[in-house]
Order: sequence, then structure tokens, then C-alpha cells
Amino acid sequence: MLTAVVYACLMAAPLSAPSADYYVSPAGNDAWSGRLAEPNSSRTDGPLASIEAALRAGRRLNRGANGLTILVRKGIYQLERPLTLGPEDSGVAQRPTLIAAYPGERPILSGGSRITGWTIKNGRWTVTLPDVRAGRWRFEQLFVNGTRRYRPRLPKNGYYLIDQEAESSPEVGGAGFDRFQFAGNDLKPEWRNREDIDLLCFQVWTMARMRIKDIDAAARLVTFAKPTLSAAGYFSLRAGQRYIVENVREALTAPGEWYLDNRTGELSYIPLRGERPDRAEVWAPRLEQLVEFRGDGTNRRWVQHIILRGLTFAHANWTTPAEGYQSSQAEAPIEGAIQGVGARHCTLDQCTITHVGGYGVEFGAACQNCTVRDSTLVDLGAGGVKLGETGGAADPELLSGGHSVLNSLIAHGGRMHPAGIGVWIGASPNNRVAHCEIADLYYTGVSVGWSWGYAPTAAHDNIIEHNHIHDIGQGVLSDMGATYTLGLSPGTVQRNNVFHHVESFGYGGWGIYFDEGTTGMLAENNLVYACKSAGFHQHYGRDNTVRNNIFALNRESEIMRSRAEDHLSFTFERNIVYWDTGTLLAATFAGDQYRFHNNLYWRKGGQPFDFAGSSLAEWQARGQDIGSVVADPAFVDPERFNFDLRPSSPSAKIGFRPFDWRRAGRRETGLRAPTKVQTPRAYPAPPPPAPPNPIRLTFEDLPVGKRLLGAVTYEETPEATIRVSDETAASGRKSLKFTDRPAQQARYNPHLFFDPGFVDTVLRGSFAVRIENGARLYHEWRDGSNPYQVGPSIIIDGEGHVTANGRALVTIPTGAWVTIEIVCGVGTKATGRYDLTVRLPGRTAPLHFNAIPCPSRLPRLQWYGFVADADDDAIFYLDDIALRPVRAR
Repeated sequence: MLTAVVYACLMAAPLSAPSADYYVSPAGNDAWSGRLAEPNSSRTDGPLASIEAALRAGRRLNRGANGLTILVRKGIYQLERPLTLGPEDSGVAQRPTLIAAYPGERPILSGGSRITGWTIKNGRWTVTLPDVRAGRWRFEQLFVNGTRRYRPRLPKNGYYLIDQEAESSPEVGGAGFDRFQFAGNDLKPEWRNREDIDLLCFQVWTMARMRIKDIDAAARLVTFAKPTLSAAGYFSLRAGQRYIVENVREALTAPGEWYLDNRTGELSYIPLRGERPDRAEVWAPRLEQLVEFRGDGTNRRWVQHIILRGLTFAHANWTTPAEGYQSSQAEAPIEGAIQGVGARHCTLDQCTITHVGGYGVEFGAACQNCTVRDSTLVDLGAGGVKLGETGGAADPELLSGGHSVLNSLIAHGGRMHPAGIGVWIGASPNNRVAHCEIADLYYTGVSVGWSWGYAPTAAHDNIIEHNHIHDIGQGVLSDMGATYTLGLSPGTVQRNNVFHHVESFGYGGWGIYFDEGTTGMLAENNLVYACKSAGFHQHYGRDNTVRNNIFALNRESEIMRSRAEDHLSFTFERNIVYWDTGTLLAATFAGDQYRFHNNLYWRKGGQPFDFAGSSLAEWQARGQDIGSVVADPAFVDPERFNFDLRPSSPSAKIGFRPFDWRRAGRRETGLRAPTKVQTPRAYPAPPPPAPPNPIRLTFEDLPVGKRLLGAVTYEETPEATIRVSDETAASGRKSLKFTDRPAQQARYNPHLFFDPGFVDTVLRGSFAVRIENGARLYHEWRDGSNPYQVGPSIIIDGEGHVTANGRALVTIPTGAWVTIEIVCGVGTKATGRYDLTVRLPGRTAPLHFNAIPCPSRLPRLQWYGFVADADDDAIFYLDDIALRPVRAR
């Protein structure tokens, strides 16, 4: 039994095909000639049984240069090895090698095995697989009647949350995180086959599959076989982070779940209602690759001019390494089920790729001018299509590029690896993604570029046009976009696309996302609506243009800019911006290195708004938005996402040129019937926000020489640290010692922060500090956006000078304990000002400094931090750190 997608393909109109040189059929025989489409009456001749045999026959006759056509009859072909196409199988431009479905039929090439021989006991189906027991076969996917089934997970609904951060193992040091404390009995040491259990640890834009080394129930401590990729906060294992336990034998309790015991080879499955073992089609994958286009870059022998048409490829394997699996972004190490190396002018036409553990298709090293066209890629372990490599080859002949992904559906991805991308373009130029529908993913729709900053890169002249990208993120990961770009991108264009419903877990659910170093990008004639964080966001970049787009009804803001630089960030012109909730401009619009002009702005119902704190007149006095208007754009029905313009629209006043947003997506369907999100989800909906976390620390119960758990601590070198100390204290016997060192890569290390999560309240924060000569401390309150907004910001230098958001306040004695107290509102209680109190030794009356202005009204307090910032050999101490709401009188 096949998926609905494949059934639809089976019912499609017959595919036209030329007469064939060779035929292949499940009823065939590799000893026959292959010249007949069906066996003859005496069964002495007929089609071949395998495509490999047909290719061998074509090579013997050297048919490639004269055009070789192989027609494949309907049925399932179980591959014993990947179908490998080499230079000797190549055609030429006028007469390509064609491997196609027989007209009107849909053959399926499977990299798996059908599982039969079930026995039933206590409502479970079981079967013993000898190859598994012998160690020759492992799999982590199972498909029943054309639907992916999942291994048993805990908790059964939602997520577990890490209870406390834990000090890394001594052998790991500061290189990463390999432990955390769990709550209650969430993890149990008595679980069987612990080496096969995965902890799915959700970080920021990644999910790590961690393998268990040890579980200490008494200490509630789990230790992993390998640490996270680094000690960076985005790879952390902090308190409150989500995780799921997968593949626990004892958790096999719900219909639709299955468990494979790799020691005994026993496969167990709990059927859904109505499923019968004698009728069910149960498949498990064996092969990781189903097709390999394998050229020879060293000798410049390419595999080229080959077309695969009308074929279905299914059941590609992926298994977790013994030490677990992690990726820094986009699941870039994961390979495609159909893979090209040294391929030129190779095409997948009207094909289906489904039920795979990694990416669907990958045209990697030394591939050029390959195409995926009119195809369907669904039920993907990672993403859809990978084009290029993470590092572009210096030799133009070896540089992967010039590829096309056209008029195709890419949906239901991230089923094993949630950071998979719909179409990933690495260090690769001259690619085109057009008229595709990309939907139901947990990270980003299209990613272009693989260079974080302004270094030269091979990613340029890439075209993303007429695509419909929707239902991205779904609250699983963060820091994503319908499109995501990096690095220098001259000639790259995003145009005539429709992007909507991008929902991150935390920060960063954007429509168009220009991330680090994006340069020379043009975004025009796009419709972007119903995204969480903003319709358009530029982290940092240079000389980008955002023109003639519609940004509408995005939730938190419409336009974001994260970093001010000393060059032109972007030009924003002739756009229509329409919104209800949130702000027009978010993050930082400091300076004037951006250019807004001839835009139309309207907040639903004529609600008031500002331009980053300025009125329109003040904004225009800075030279911004000259020629812009505030007026209702007169959309036909924006509440139902109909953004056609009525004849009365004032948009012509800004030079806006209407575009037909309905042309986005696959040409035969457009936006009339978008693909729906698949249920059940691969990962649960996000949990409700954690309650705010007050702080009260005296360090008396903590071991000397240890890090402070419960806070996020960053240490760059073993010498520059933050440790509990008994050298001095403001109260009791212990404090927290910050030891700074010069010439660190980041001057702001070491530092630590808490994530209290307070919103809509007035807070009192306090701490005692002993500053020593030459030290420099700064203490800030921030939100969790990227970039962050800053509220109170206190600096104390090595001579005791105290400044508050740039205002000099007082000089305190060095080598003595002083108490600082701040009262500030956040969320609806924020006023843009705060009060500060200083208590000096030997002085009874405190010093009060009231109504100090700060640059931002924090929507939420998510960073309450302390930074050693001297860039020198220096120390200071903290004690009695506290943060709590101010009780109303």
C-alpha cells in the first residue's frame, strides 16, 4: 500500500514515452533480451528484471552517444544496492539517456524490505529479523500502509524540560555540554538497551540526538556519550530546555508505535484499529542512497545527460551513530537519497521521492546544471533538495551550480531531523528555485549561502521566484525564515513569492530573513504575511534592496534590523506594510545607514504607531520615508488573506506596481489548494511559557571552585573564569569571583546571565560588588530578541566610576563591598526609565538616582547578566544577587 501522493500519481494521465531500447519489469528476467515489454507466450524472452541489467546491456552496445531509452513497468523493485549511473551511462544533449516509467504506469524503486511473518500476542505484532540479530541491518524508520510510524517516546504528550544545568565531565571541560539534571524520575537507569535510546534535545536552530552513557538516579544526572558541538549558548543543555526520550522499550504502549530490539532482532508493533498483519504492507529501509550519479572529478569524466522520469523512489535509511548525531545548522551533513557527484545536465522529471531518512535529492561536488522538475518530495527525514557544498570549489569546473528546482512539491520534512531545509543552496551560484510549494517543515523553506559575514563566497546569482512557502517552523525550532540567506550574494533575487505562517519556538520566525553578511540581495514583488516575528528581518548586511512587496499581519513586528553598521544596510522602497499587533519597526534603527522612501503604511483601524520611537515628521526630518504615505491600502479582504487591491487603493501614490501573487506555487495548483500540515506532528506543539524565575543567591551552599549552576556561564579560556570563592564575601563566607584575562577572542568573556522570564511587572534587582583595581564590570537587563534590546546598563570601571546608560553617577571605593539596587518595569510596566540606589560602606544614607532613561522598553526580561570587560588581568567579586517583583503597595 502506498501513500496518497503515490496513489494520486498512479491515477494520473499516462506519461508519454518513446519506444524503448530496453524494458524492465517485475515479471522480467535479466537473462532475457529486454527488447519486449512483456514476456512472450513461451516465456523464453521478454523484459529484463532490473534497471542495472538494462544499463549493462546499453554499455555493451555503447548506446549512450546514440541515446538510450529504458522503460520500467509498474511494480516494486527492491534494490540490493543503489542504482549507480556513471560516465559510461551518459547520453548527449540531443539524445539523453532516459530511464522512465512505462506510459500510464508508476514503478517504485525501494531501498527497503517488506516485513512479513508476523505473530500476534497480547495485541502486538512481533517478528524476528535474522539480519538485525546478526548485526547486518539496523533501521530507525518503519512505514505501515504508506504512513510513517514513530518509535515509542516519553513523555507521551509534550516535552520533558531539563531541570538544572550540570557541570560538564572533567574530560569535556569547557568544550561542550555532556550532562544535565532531570526532574523526578523522567529518566530511569533500568531501561533496557540504553545504548539505543535517543534523547532529542531541542536547542535553538538545531536538535541534537544524544546517546546515553550513564543515568544516576540518585543525583538525577544523565551523562551522554559525546558532548554538544561547543559550549556556545545555542548548543547548550540549560534548565528549561525541551527534550524527548525516543526508543524506550518500556514505553511501547500506544497504537502506531514500534520497537526494534537490535540484540535479539525482534520487531514489535502495536497496530492501529483495523490493521491486519495479513493485509498490512510494512516496510523498513536498508539502503541510505537509492540512486547515485557518480562522475569522476579527478579525471574530468562526468555522468551527464541522464533523465529519470515518472519513477518513485522510497524507503531510504538513516541510523544514529553510536555516539549520537549533531549538526551546526540545516542538517548539512545529512546526504540525499538520490545523490549526485560529478553530474552534469541530469534531471529528475515527474518523480516522487518519499519515506526517506535524510534529504530527498542532493547535487553536490562538481555537479552542474542538474534539474528537479515537476516532482514530489514528501515524508522526508531531513529536507528536500541540497544544491552545492558547504565550501565552494576554487576550480570553476568543479564548482557545483547552475541547478534548477522547478514546479515541485516539497513537504512534510524534518521527520527525523527537524532542522532540514526545503531547498538548501550552499556555496553555489546560478541556481533557480521556481514555482515550488514548500510546506510543513520545522525550520526554513529555502536557504541560500553558507558564509557568515563579508568574506568572498561562491553563492551568487541565485533566483528564488514564484514559490509558495508556508507552515514553516510550527513552534519547534527558532531563528528561521521562509527564506534564509547568508553572505555576499550579488545577483541573487527573491521575487514573486508568497510566504506565510512562519512560527518559531522562541525568537525568530521571519518571512524574509537576511542573516549574517547578506549583501547585494533583491527582494521584490513578494507577499509575506502571518509570520511570528516580522515579515522582513536583516541581521546585518550591505546594499540590499526590498522593493514593491506586501508585508501584512505579521504578529510581533513588520520590519526588523538587528545590527547598525557603518555602511548602507538596505533600501526599503515602494512597499505596502499593513499590520494590527506589534510594532512597525523592531530591534535597532540607530543611526541612519538605511534608506526608506515611497512606502505605504497602515495599522488596522487607523491605530496610532511610530517609527522606532519617532513620529512620521521626526522620521522624515532624518531623511527617511520621503514620499511615503499613511493610508489604508484597500485590500479586498485581508482578514481572509486576500491581498488584492481595490480600485480605490492609494498604492499608486508610492509607485507600487501590483503583482499577481496567485501565480506563486506549482503551476497546476497555485494557491487554490495548498498542502496541509500532516498529522500527527513529528514533534509536539510548544509547551506554555515557563513561569518567571526569581533569583536569590548567597553562594554559601555551593562548593568552592565550581561554576554557578542555574546561570548561563561563558568562559573562553581556563584562566578567565567565574567560580565560587571563599576569599571574601559581602555576607557569609563565600562569593562569586570573576577572573579576567587580556587578549581573549571576545572581550566580554567571561560572563554569565540568568533568564528570569519576567513580563508585565516592576522588578527590583540587586547585587553586592567588590571591584578591584583595573577591573571592569558591566551589568545589563536585556530581552531575548536577536538582536537584543537593552534596558538598565551599569558600568563600573577599575577606578570605581559608576555610569548608568552613559550617565556618570558616582565613584565607589575599590577593594570594598558596595550594594547596587535597580527598580525597573518590563512589558506593560516599562516606562523607559529606572531608579538606581547605591549603598556605600561606612555611609548610612543610600544614594538615589531616579528616572534614569534607558534606550528600550523591555517587553520581557530574559537576560540579567554580569560581564568581565577589562581586557586585562583583573578580578571582581559578586555576592547576594537577587531579582524579584516589587510588591504593589
